[in-house]
Amino acid sequence: MVTGAQLPIGRRVVIAALAEPGVDRVIAVGADPDPRRLVKEHGDGAELVVAPFALDDARLASLVSDAAHLILLGPREGLDIDGTGGSDIDLVATRAFLATLAGVAQITTMAVLSSALVYGARPENPVPLTESAAVRPNSLIGAATQRAELEHLCSVWAASQRATCAIMRPCVVVGPENEKWLARSPWSTAGLLVSGGLAPVQFVHLDDLTTAIIEVCRARYNGPINVAPDGWLSVNDVRALKGPAARLRLGRSLAHGLARLGERFGVAASDPDILVATTAPWVVDNAKLRSLGWIPTQSNEEAYVDSDRGSAWSRLPPPDRQKLLLGVAGCIGVALIATATAFVRKKFTESHSPAR
Repeated sequence: MVTGAQLPIGRRVVIAALAEPGVDRVIAVGADPDPRRLVKEHGDGAELVVAPFALDDARLASLVSDAAHLILLGPREGLDIDGTGGSDIDLVATRAFLATLAGVAQITTMAVLSSALVYGARPENPVPLTESAAVRPNSLIGAATQRAELEHLCSVWAASQRATCAIMRPCVVVGPENEKWLARSPWSTAGLLVSGGLAPVQFVHLDDLTTAIIEVCRARYNGPINVAPDGWLSVNDVRALKGPAARLRLGRSLAHGLARLGERFGVAASDPDILVATTAPWVVDNAKLRSLGWIPTQSNEEAYVDSDRGSAWSRLPPPDRQKLLLGVAGCIGVALIATATAFVRKKFTESHSPAR
């Protein structure tokens, strides 16, 4: 059973599960009601059952009686924090869903998608963090505190069911589907930033996160596990990958307030609280996941480039950008002159027209 199957990560995991040896049925919860849009080809693999329901929908009870493996990916709503979906998790619905499962299913293996944000973005963090680090989410980052609560909820539930529970803690997740989000997020080092520079950052591709989830399920892994490529990128590394871009650096409080204002008017790309997460390190070590046989197929640089291929503007050579700017400036100048001329002409006509 895969929840959050309508998300980019959910669709990938469903497709991978359908092809997994030994799996005879995959229940995609929250998926698009048309299976052909979710999976075009899965050969002679498992049967796909689409359940386009909310987690607290009573209709799920009749579908889960023979479910042995649970991959909890969502649902997620609200503004994005990365390529896994929105920043908000419905903990109430998740509790109701787990209560339903406890009564009818025999879950033996569980994987829960959390985030390395639960470690907290803090100046004193070691670089990198291992799974033994304390869970200390920043109180200002609602997405982090929610995920810490989700981890506790699922770990306690799995223990009560005598099931293994892998808590997946990926770094910033990216993929082609969230290119627009990444280009406007603080992780791109463009747009609105907190002054004082950005902390080191990691980018894991959605495809690599998918294989990591499948790998921990195969291994029946129990406990927290980090997901990230080898190493990390400095702010200068990301800026070099990003190329020329407009940047606005403000103090933390002012930047956060401006981002909140943008959210209110519907122009924010990601959760404004994520600005806090860019000011201190929370990069993670992937040794434990690698020990299971997982190998990332894309480096931090490759994952970033695949997800933020740059705007047409940034891809133009400098001389062409200069010519285009001059051309635009000329057009604006002509438009202003034409508008002013029309305004003067109108006023002149009105002043010389006979009174009625």
